[in-house]
Amino acid sequence: MPRRKRPASVYGRLLSYLLAPLFLLLVTGVAVDHHVIVSPIHSAFDHSLSRSALAIVARIHPGTNGHPQVALPQHPPPPLRAMEGEQFFYRVSLPDGTTVAGTADLPLAPDSRSADGFSFANVDYHGQSYRLATYRTAETGEPLVVTVAEVPVRRDRAVHRLDVAFGINDTVQMAGVLIVALIGIRIALRPLGRLSRQLANRPPQALTPLSTAQVPTEVLPVVESLNTVLGRVRDSVLSQQHFMANAAHQLRTPLTGLKAQLEVLSRETAGTPLEERIALLQGGVDRLAHTANQLLTLARAEPSAHRDSHFGAVDLARLTGEVIDGSLDRALAHGIDLGAESQPTHVTGVYWLLHELLINLIDNAIRHTPAGGTITIRSGVAAGRPFLEVDDSGSGIPPQERAKVRERFYRGAGSNATGCGLGLAIVDEVARVHGAQLSILDGGTGQGTRMRIDFPAAS
Repeated sequence: MPRRKRPASVYGRLLSYLLAPLFLLLVTGVAVDHHVIVSPIHSAFDHSLSRSALAIVARIHPGTNGHPQVALPQHPPPPLRAMEGEQFFYRVSLPDGTTVAGTADLPLAPDSRSADGFSFANVDYHGQSYRLATYRTAETGEPLVVTVAEVPVRRDRAVHRLDVAFGINDTVQMAGVLIVALIGIRIALRPLGRLSRQLANRPPQALTPLSTAQVPTEVLPVVESLNTVLGRVRDSVLSQQHFMANAAHQLRTPLTGLKAQLEVLSRETAGTPLEERIALLQGGVDRLAHTANQLLTLARAEPSAHRDSHFGAVDLARLTGEVIDGSLDRALAHGIDLGAESQPTHVTGVYWLLHELLINLIDNAIRHTPAGGTITIRSGVAAGRPFLEVDDSGSGIPPQERAKVRERFYRGAGSNATGCGLGLAIVDEVARVHGAQLSILDGGTGQGTRMRIDFPAAS
């Protein structure tokens, strides 16, 4: 079975949409900064190189043979000295290419003079990159071409340092913008988080509309649609509850009359062949009346039928005592020892619903416990959570059927004919109304069944 792809969150989508433009903006900013800083740096170093050419021109004078000569001292002045690790070359030549002084094979920059008479070019000389500056002049009365060349190490180093500086600066700025944007997204999505928690924390019986007071405009249509669905579900549930309650109630009145007539008929037919048939008919009517009562209880136990105002503090020990008093005669009639082990425990709930829950658990235990067996009702607190349980020594429920017996009208293989299959369904429904959990466990005596209700921890 293929795994379902997890849907992307709104936060993740906003982040992905934000990262691409910010990264593009960062790259563009670094490129623009590089372009802005390169031109001034090259201009500054070209100006320094042109000063070296002018320094050489200042030392050109006519020679004794009529040809120009260059008088450079043994230690050239600063404009002509190369930095450590660099190389510097110069060449003074005539327009026809004849070298007067310097390196004879040093190439010339193309004649593309600017207003100050200099031409600049990048050339490969002896396998290394050089920056050339060529100055064309006529200092001795005849045209001369002065060319200087240097390895562009310093300018490359300066450009690299500024590139790194601007890159770090732009990265820090973009990181700051991203952090601010992420914080803004978090704050902007808080209403969605509140809406999610509001839905998650709503009790099962709450089908009232959600509040739209602090819902963002973009999410308002979704909340309004959800409120519409909740309204339709509430109306449907209420309609179903009313139908079940009315049907069960309408059945109770004629069934009560029918039972009374059968009792009269039973006395009149005592000792006749009809007595057995009347007894069977009475049993069927009793089961039908029991089913009608259970249906009415199930309808009234629906989570949506109760408001917060219906809940209050319920003393489980007191509740246990009252239910045992009402069930003791029936247990004794079946030869069953019914007792309690209760500790003072309070839960928040609907008293009559918890009363019905316990009655159904005891009724179920009596039905499945043989004569001579025991039923123990316990209440207390375990691991910080109140609990209520009914432990019997009956036939027990096989593990494979423990999930099915919660279903409505399900009756296991060992069920007797007097049940209608709604008892544990009512218990499970009441437990859900109270946010509790029904657990079906093995009996504490090594046989039978232990029905345990764990309530939420007191806040």
